[in-house]
Amino acid sequence: CFCNPGACQWFLGLSNNDIRKQYESGHICSDYNDLIDGVPTGAVRVSFGFMTRRKDVDKVICMIEECYLTAPASRLQRLSSAELPKSLMHIPERLKPRLKEICIYPVKSCGVFKIMDSWPLTSIGLLYDRGWMIVDASGMALTQKHQPRLCLIKPIINRHSGTMELSFAGMKSVYVALEMASEDINVVRSSVCRSKVCDDLVTGYDCGDTVASWL
Repeated sequence: CFCNPGACQWFLGLSNNDIRKQYESGHICSDYNDLIDGVPTGAVRVSFGFMTRRKDVDKVICMIEECYLTAPASRLQRLSSAELPKSLMHIPERLKPRLKEICIYPVKSCGVFKIMDSWPLTSIGLLYDRGWMIVDASGMALTQKHQPRLCLIKPIINRHSGTMELSFAGMKSVYVALEMASEDINVVRSSVCRSKVCDDLVTGYDCGDTVASWL
């Protein structure tokens, strides 16, 4: 990188630990490891001299546009895997979009629930995503804008037992039924929030005194 490790470290904002970790991972000058654990290992240096012409500059700009500014799909169309060296064979596959993780937020403004397997998709989105909300005495939904500690409430959905577990550090977990029996439903009409995005009136169901006391 720049033929000057110190300048490279300063330009990329790398710490001494970052540099040490890269070398311990096998990184050497002029290899093809552009990233190690998501951290860049170097940069492309372009040098201009007395013999540089306008067409040379245009060629560099064209390369930057084609290789770094165009969409991955366009780059793949021009990339011939058969012509790549073995050390670069992984690049076309790496550029293809992949779904790495699906997350839902069962309780509005609370913590995330990460899906580890397949998950039902309903007509209004992923099942149980934003299916619950916490409201105050007036029926207004609480959000992290005013209650930032809501993000520390961790929901865990267990579809086999039909329950959602709510946990918070230092407290015993509480459980909420995913589906409520009709005789247990207490309809509560409330406004989700006063904003241009979600100012519609919605109909909700009171989940009971146990979870209310826990909250």
